[in-house]
Amino acid sequence: MVNFEVINFDIPTAGPYNLGIKAGNLLFISGQVTTPEAKDIKGQTLAALEKIKKLLETAGASVSSIVKVTVFLKNISDFKEMNLAYREFFEDNGISEKFPARSTVEATCPLPYGLIEIDAIAVI
Repeated sequence: MVNFEVINFDIPTAGPYNLGIKAGNLLFISGQVTTPEAKDIKGQTLAALEKIKKLLETAGASVSSIVKVTVFLKNISDFKEMNLAYREFFEDNGISEKFPARSTVEATCPLPYGLIEIDAIAVI
């Protein structure tokens, strides 16, 4: 059996899962969604990434620890605007060249107002 540590902070989840799992030197972050206040794809992208950042910090890591990201978009037509917000987030956190590996797919988001969900893997 693999030893792992649960990484959570005080936000509600939509089911029986943890926000993050630290196994060895890897941190697996569950898909993060937006807040109801964020209405457009830029705001929702930044809100999801901020939750990921908070989980990283809770685990003793930073945004620069992220090695892989998966972006789930409700509408692939939002890709360009999401990409701009994504770049802005990483550049604002000191990453301007070594962006994480990333996959982006079109998918239905679990929240009725959700346009995006983002998960990540980081090395700690």
